[in-house]
Amino acid sequence: MKRKSVKRSIRLTGVFLIAVFIVLSIRYFHHEQFLKETKEFFIGNPIILMIVTISYLFSFILRAEAWRLYLGKKVRFFSCLQGVLLSLFVNHIMPIKVGDAIRIGVLSWREKNIKPEISAHSVIVLRVLDMFFLLLFSFIGLIALSRSFTIGYSLPMALILLVIVLIGFLILNKFRPPFLEKHIQLIKTSIASRNFTWIIILVALSWILEGAVVWGVTTSLGNGLPVYKAIWVNSITVGGQVFQITPGGISTYEAVMTAALSSFHYPVKDSFMVALVSHSYKFIFSYFVGFLLLIHSPRTKINQIREILLMRGRPE
Repeated sequence: MKRKSVKRSIRLTGVFLIAVFIVLSIRYFHHEQFLKETKEFFIGNPIILMIVTISYLFSFILRAEAWRLYLGKKVRFFSCLQGVLLSLFVNHIMPIKVGDAIRIGVLSWREKNIKPEISAHSVIVLRVLDMFFLLLFSFIGLIALSRSFTIGYSLPMALILLVIVLIGFLILNKFRPPFLEKHIQLIKTSIASRNFTWIIILVALSWILEGAVVWGVTTSLGNGLPVYKAIWVNSITVGGQVFQITPGGISTYEAVMTAALSSFHYPVKDSFMVALVSHSYKFIFSYFVGFLLLIHSPRTKINQIREILLMRGRPE
């Protein structure tokens, strides 16, 4: 019941964000301006586009390397990179986020010495680290960049959230079910290893690099954001994708990014345009890398992906 309630809440929030997106589109979307700004970003500024593409690609390379380090020397780097990029591709063609299932599947196909449960464990841990840094960067931004009255609400909410997390951790630690024991031991072993520091650094850097997309688009549109603001906007926007109910988070992404940019007096019209152009770039990037990966033995990969998606669609 609790799981159904969480899913229902996510869907309702997603529907609300779609409504916000529709309102923004009616008020601020102009076809001619969108084509002009898109052309300016993709064609008019080749150096900026190159910087953005290299930074964005390296963000996934760093995540793949962090995943490889977490698993130890048992896996090949390209297996991890393929899993990360195919996950990105599938998340941009499906209305729900099933990329993590694809990551688990890819690793299981390519690395026969890694058991599916270990693959799933590693994906969950890396996803938790991703969300930790997205929340951390978002919270720092709320304190440092938002209006002063926000601090009065942010700090108490953060303290309450921290207390809830600590209580939950203590309860779980005391009454944890037996099936969690193995995974907890794996996490403890990983944290104790020398690689864990590098894993933390790589994951943090990956999200910093992804902020280059927002920086690049705002710069090409003539109202460039400082890098630290771009990182915050990207972090809070990607974090908002937990409410994704459309392919690639269309509408959710635009609504959250528009609100984030507008929070420090960036014009709403320009904010919406930045969201549209940056999301268009991420779609093109994900489809391009997905195509490159699928042209190598495409029948096998498509059948494997289809099998995972069908399993995800079965009633629980």
